[in-house]
Amino acid sequence: MTTAPRLMPFPEERVLEDAAFGQGIVPTRLHALLLPVWQVEIRADITEGEDFFLIDRFLGRGLRHGALHTVDELATFFALDRALVAQAVRVLMAIGHLQESAGRLSLTPLGERSVDDDIRYVITRQDRRKLYFEALSCTPLTRVHYDEEVVTLLSGDELDRALRIDRYPRFTPIIADSGFDRAALDRLTSRTDRARFNLPVALNSVESLNEELVFLPVYLVRGRTGLLVYGQAGAGTAHDPELSELCTRTPGLISTLDNEITAEEADERVVRAARKWLREQGLDSVAPEQDDDGTWSVSLPVTAFGENGLPVSRVGTYRMAGSGFFRLWCPDDNLRKYALLDRLDQRLGSRRHVTRQEAEDHIARLARQLRLDVPDLSRLRGGAEKTGRSGLEAHLARLENAQQ
Repeated sequence: MTTAPRLMPFPEERVLEDAAFGQGIVPTRLHALLLPVWQVEIRADITEGEDFFLIDRFLGRGLRHGALHTVDELATFFALDRALVAQAVRVLMAIGHLQESAGRLSLTPLGERSVDDDIRYVITRQDRRKLYFEALSCTPLTRVHYDEEVVTLLSGDELDRALRIDRYPRFTPIIADSGFDRAALDRLTSRTDRARFNLPVALNSVESLNEELVFLPVYLVRGRTGLLVYGQAGAGTAHDPELSELCTRTPGLISTLDNEITAEEADERVVRAARKWLREQGLDSVAPEQDDDGTWSVSLPVTAFGENGLPVSRVGTYRMAGSGFFRLWCPDDNLRKYALLDRLDQRLGSRRHVTRQEAEDHIARLARQLRLDVPDLSRLRGGAEKTGRSGLEAHLARLENAQQ
C-alpha cells in the first residue's frame, strides 16, 4: 500500500453530517478533489501596518500637530531624555517617517499618513512572497489558506503519492484549462479588503517571478439544492463559503463530476457496499432502503447495538461507498435518545470550555440527525444522571447555570 500524505483533518462522514444537519442540504454525492491553485511568487514594494511604539506615536503627533521641529523641542515638550528622543528620531528617519532639512525635522507623506491613521506604516522594497489563486477562474484564496501548519498544497512527489494511494478516499485532480492570468494581480492589489487575502496595506511595482500549479485537497458535497466545499482550513468541519461559491459558478467542474459515474451506477455501488457491510455484521436479513429524499439507509434492530454489536453513537451516521453513501438507522426512539447522550458526552468531553449557546446549537443538530424533539438542558441532565454519565451531568449542570 502506498503511503500517502495526510490530506484532510476530518473524515468524509463528518462532512456529510455537517452538510445534512448543520447546513440543511440533502447530500447526494461526496467527491474528494484536488482543486488546482496557482502559487505565484511575486516581487514588490510592500507597505505593512504595525502598532506604534509609544514614544514614536508621541513624537509623530508632536511634529504633526504641535509645531515641534527639533530633537530639543520634542524632548522638552514631552519631558523625555534627549538621547532617547534622538534615538527614536533616527529610527523614524530610517523607516521613512521623518526627514531633516536645515536642522529642522518634518514628517514625510508616509509619516503623516501613519500619524493620521494611527498605524506605523513600514515600506519594504523588493519584497518577495507567494500569493495563491484558485486556477479555475484566478480568484485569490483567502488568508486561512496561507497557514502552512494547517493547509497542504500538493506538488511534485507529494502529489504523486496522493494520486497513487490504493485506499479511499481517492482524490481526483481537477485540471486547469488555461495558464495564470496576470491581470489577476492587478485586480487583487486594487481591492480594499486586501487583509482577507493575506495582503499588506499596499503593493507597488508588482512583478511575477514564478507561477507553479499546485493542488488543494477538498471535499465537495453535492446536494439537491446546491453544493458545499470543505477544505483543510475550516474551523472543525466548517465549509468554505468562497470555495463553495467558486465551484457553484464553474459549470465545467460540475460536468466533470457528472461524467465520473452515472446516478444509476452510483446507486448500484451503494447497494452493493451496504449489502456487503450487512453480511460482515451478521445482519443478512436487513436490506438497504432508499428513503423519500433519494438517499440510502439500513434500518437496524436494537439488538445490533451495544456491547456485542455496533456502538450506539453510530446511529444516524454515514458510511461511504465510493462517492455515494448510506446511513445507519434504528427506528427505536429510546436507542436514539441514548445515542444523543453518547454523542453529546463525546462532544463535551473533547471541548471543556464550550459555551451554552454552542452546546444548545450542537444539541439541536444532533436532535435533527436522530429525528428527535430538541430536549432542554434540564431534561438532558436527567438523562445523563439516569444512565450514569456523571461527567456529562456535571457539564450540563454548569451550562444550565451559565448565561446565553
